[in-house]
Amino acid sequence: MARWFVDRQPQRGIPSVSLRRLLPEARFVGCPDWEVSGCTDDHRRLDPGQVFVAIRDARYDGQAYVGEALDRGAAGVVVERHCPEAGRLQVIVDDARTAHARICQALAGDPSRQMETIGVTGTYGKTIASLFIRSILEASGRRCGLIGALEWSDGLASRPMGAGIGQPGLIGPDMAASGAGGTAARLRTPGKGPWPGGAAGLASILAYMVDQNCSAGVVEASSGALEGRCFEGVEFQAAIATDVGVPLGIPTEVALRKRRAKAKLFQKVAPGGLAVVNADDPHAEILGGVNLLARRLSYGTAEPAGVDVWGRIDRMDASGTRFILHGFGRPVPVDLRLIGPRHVSHALAAATLALGLDLDREAVVAGLEGVANVAGHLEAVHEGQGFDVRIDAADAAMPLGQALASLRAIAAGHIHLVLSGEGNQEAADRRSLAEAAERGADRVILTLGNPRTEEPDAILDELLGGFRRPGKVRVLPDRRSAIEAALADARPGDAVLIAGKGRNAYQILADRIIPFDDFAVARAWLRGPHALPPARTRLPA
Repeated sequence: MARWFVDRQPQRGIPSVSLRRLLPEARFVGCPDWEVSGCTDDHRRLDPGQVFVAIRDARYDGQAYVGEALDRGAAGVVVERHCPEAGRLQVIVDDARTAHARICQALAGDPSRQMETIGVTGTYGKTIASLFIRSILEASGRRCGLIGALEWSDGLASRPMGAGIGQPGLIGPDMAASGAGGTAARLRTPGKGPWPGGAAGLASILAYMVDQNCSAGVVEASSGALEGRCFEGVEFQAAIATDVGVPLGIPTEVALRKRRAKAKLFQKVAPGGLAVVNADDPHAEILGGVNLLARRLSYGTAEPAGVDVWGRIDRMDASGTRFILHGFGRPVPVDLRLIGPRHVSHALAAATLALGLDLDREAVVAGLEGVANVAGHLEAVHEGQGFDVRIDAADAAMPLGQALASLRAIAAGHIHLVLSGEGNQEAADRRSLAEAAERGADRVILTLGNPRTEEPDAILDELLGGFRRPGKVRVLPDRRSAIEAALADARPGDAVLIAGKGRNAYQILADRIIPFDDFAVARAWLRGPHALPPARTRLPA
C-alpha cells in the first residue's frame, strides 16, 4: 500500500488516514489504497509530501495546476477526471470538494464526533440564534465554541472572523498538526457562501475547540456553504432552521436550490440527534422530516397543536423585549435585552434546542437574558440624546421591514431611515428594499453603501424609482452627510435607523476600499454641541 507522509512534528507524530475508507466510491490508480497525512486544495500553498486535491469552480480549475503541484512536491493528486501527467499517483472521484472536506475532517481527528456539534441554518437569524445557544450552554456550565458570521470562539476567547488560523499569537503551534494536515486556512465564515479554504479552516477550528475542552460547538451553516460541501465529513448532533424565507425577487429555481441545500444540514444529523424547526414557517417545518432517524422538535410564536416550545410577547420597549416562555413545565417570563419579534423567534429556537438537551429552565432563561448585544442588529448608539439611534446591517427588504417594525413598536415619534444603495444588486431587490423603506419609515434619506464598480448615480436612481412618492425622499450620496442629516432632523421621541452596513467599518468603491464606520460617525455627531435639539416647532411630516 502506497503511503503519502510528511512528518512535520516527528516528536508528536502526525495522524494519517486511509483514502479507501474515506472515499469508497473512488477509482484508485496504481494501488488499492493510499494513506495520507496532509492535503491542500491550493497548489500555491502545498507543502512537500501533501496530496493535492484538484477542486474546481467558476474561477479556478485545480486540475490545470496538477503539474505545478507535483513540481512543488505533491505526493499525489485527487482529481475528478483522469490526469495523464499525474502518472500512477492519482485518485479519481466524482466530486473533489467532497473528497477534500472528508480528508480534512479525518486528518483533524473527526472533531465533530468528539463534542456536541450544533448546526444553525436559515435565511435570516443564524447569527442571533447561535449566540443564544452558546449563551444557554455556557449558563448551564458547559464550555461552548462558536463559528459564526461575526466571530469564532474556542470557548475561552472570541476573535473576529477572518483573523485567527495561522496568525501568530492567536493559535497554538500545534494547530497545523491537529488540523487538516497542516493546511493554513484562509478563514472566512461558513455562513456567507462557499468558504474560501473552508474545509481546512472548519476542520482546524473544530479540532481546536476539542483541544480547548469544549463539550459543544455551534456552527452557522448557510445554503452557500452547504452547496460548497464545506460540511462534508462533519457529523451534527443537532440542527436548527430559523426560517427558509425567500427574499423578494429571488427566482423560484434559486429558492428551491437553497432549500435543498439547507436540507443537507438535517441529513447530517446523527441518529437520535435533534432536528429543531420553526413551526411559524411551513417551509422550514418540512425540514424536520428530512432525517427520520432524528428527534423532531418545533417552536413558534403561537400555540398551534404539536408545537413543543412557544412564546407570547408581553412587552416591548427601548430596553428590550419581555415574552412568556412555554414548554418548560410552567410559563416563565424572559426579559431579552434585544428588541423585536424576530429576536423572540430566535430565542425560542435556542430554547427548543435546550429542551431537547434536557437543560434546566433556569439556565435557559439566564442564557437568553445574558445576550446583551448582537453586532449589526439594531445596535443602539447612546450619547445622552433624547431620541433612539440604531444601526442595523439590513440590506434586503425582509430584515429591513422587521427592523423598522421593531422601532415602530417602541418609538413615540417619527422613524428616520438612512437607506443604503449597494452596488451589484438586482433591480428587483432594490425595488423591494425601497418599498419596505416607504412602508416602515416616516422620513428616508437615500445614500450609498458599497457602490463597488457600479455607477453611484445609477444605483440611487434605480432605488429612487422603487418609491411611490420619490419626491419625499432626500438623496445625499455622501454617507457621512446622510447620517448627520438624519440625526439633525430627529426630535425627542423619534428613532433613527442607519441601515445597510452594520459593523462593516469600510466602504467599497470602484478603485479602493476606504475606512467608514457608521458608529463612529453617529457618535461623533451626537457628542458635538450641534446634537442638542433646537428650540423650534417640529414641522409636519
